[in-house]
Amino acid sequence: MNIKDRIYRNLIKVYPKKYRKSVEQLLMYAGEDKKNVASMFAPAIVFNILLVIIIIKGQQIFFPVNKVEGIVAAFAVVLLYQLFLYLGIFFKADKRTRQVEDSLPDALQLMASNLNAGMTPFQAMKVAARDEFGALKDEFDYATTKALGTESFAHALLNIGKRVNSPVLERAMKLISSALKSGGHLAILLEDLAEDIAETKSLKNEMITNTKTYSMFIMFTIIVGAPLLLAISVHFVQIVTDMKSSANISASEFGLEFLSMDLGLTPEFLTKMAVVILFVTSLLACMLFGVIQTGKEKYGFKFAPMVVMASLILFAVSKILIAKFFAGLM
Repeated sequence: MNIKDRIYRNLIKVYPKKYRKSVEQLLMYAGEDKKNVASMFAPAIVFNILLVIIIIKGQQIFFPVNKVEGIVAAFAVVLLYQLFLYLGIFFKADKRTRQVEDSLPDALQLMASNLNAGMTPFQAMKVAARDEFGALKDEFDYATTKALGTESFAHALLNIGKRVNSPVLERAMKLISSALKSGGHLAILLEDLAEDIAETKSLKNEMITNTKTYSMFIMFTIIVGAPLLLAISVHFVQIVTDMKSSANISASEFGLEFLSMDLGLTPEFLTKMAVVILFVTSLLACMLFGVIQTGKEKYGFKFAPMVVMASLILFAVSKILIAKFFAGLM
């Protein structure tokens, strides 16, 4: 082990052991070497430290915030960076899983045809490992290579299910392994499995189609509705503030005691709060979108950068347009 690898391995010890194990498992699901976790996350730690220093030291130059806000912003950026680094590996593993599940019915049908042609299960899988199956071909090659050694073919099939994060593939390999041990009619089993997997996939696609209306409504509310309402609220407070300062009377004389500036409810404060609200709400909406589409909230983070940026941009544009609209009425 060279010096760079030793430094990387020592740096990543700042992460909890459970988290490191989780990332190593994800790397295996993504088809990567789990030893790469050190080379991926150690430079990120150095980058994060530099990022915190730059934001805290340069906060008065680039944007006018106080020291506490600068520290909070710096650590928020660090956490987001780590989150997106983890999600990058997660989505790569998920893409590989979907590739395997899409190819699995065709591969099982091909194996069944090979068995009916008189091949052994080992030969049927080896011949079925075609390049067009992508990641599934790699797993079939892994199983057949292991079976050539001291490991049994049935046990090698079970290991395939542990290398891909797919309950569908794991279930299929367990059934095939059980059939090999019990001596069942494997060709019929493979054909039934292929048909069952294809039907399940069709039902999932139908469910996603049926929930598109709900998903579109959620995204419209977050991207258009929430920024517009928040922009109107900020401008309303701005109008009351201007009226109060020009008339030199208290907010209670307007019958708007709850807008008293003694509470710190200023347009600038509301603008900052609106940005935070839009950011958090967009993330939660994306998580809900992921649950509706796939049943897992993590999948929604794929759309988070686009949704967050769209809502913040529309909020800024809405503020400008609303201010011009009311200025034209006065």
